[in-house]
Amino acid sequence: MNFLNPDDQALTEQFLRDGFVVAPADDLASLDYIRDVIAPHEPKMHLNTIRMQAMLKLNQDPHAKEAYYSLGKHLLVPLVGNELAMQKRFNLSVQKPDDGHDLLPIHADSWAGDSPFQVVLWVPLVDCYRTKAMWLLPPEHAKDFRLEGTSEEMFKRWEDKVKYIPVKYGEVMVFNPNLPHGNRVNKEQGTRWSLNCRFKSLYSPYCRKELGEHFEPIQIRAATQIGLEYRFPA
Repeated sequence: MNFLNPDDQALTEQFLRDGFVVAPADDLASLDYIRDVIAPHEPKMHLNTIRMQAMLKLNQDPHAKEAYYSLGKHLLVPLVGNELAMQKRFNLSVQKPDDGHDLLPIHADSWAGDSPFQVVLWVPLVDCYRTKAMWLLPPEHAKDFRLEGTSEEMFKRWEDKVKYIPVKYGEVMVFNPNLPHGNRVNKEQGTRWSLNCRFKSLYSPYCRKELGEHFEPIQIRAATQIGLEYRFPA
């Protein structure tokens, strides 16, 4: 039995088929706010210093998490649920053109102890396309994937099957992080700046990265609050 409305059902089918969905951000003002907090520019300091300073600034901002959630709420609620936990800290990727030092090799989050019951909300702060975008191995091919050889050997084995997903500034992507994904050397013009953060249903399994340590609740309904506070009469 499935009580999803037609729009949510179509979104669900697209996400399960493709492993991702790209859509306009719900709130462009919030996106501009996040970009201004980080203030992207062409890196002149050491790349890791740039990233760490920007992440510290964003993670300490009192409005950043709510602003970030507001960008993809219309996707997260139908795909994940309306009682949600959010990753406590943002991740930021800064990738200069022709720089091979900041590559994210082929991986899936669940391989490193992340819960398989989660999605990633991926937000570019510049237009991302071709090698400036992240790539994903679609579900139809991921079902045959095997952990054999080095990261580079595995990528080369599946290179003709992976999909680079273009996402413009003003758009967001939600993707399935259980699928193999990563990035390659940015061969396009300009530095790639992108944020990612994980969301999951509040009471789905957490695996190694638990509620309180890596995740925090951001949306709890009344019935859940009542249940958590209930004590059987003595």
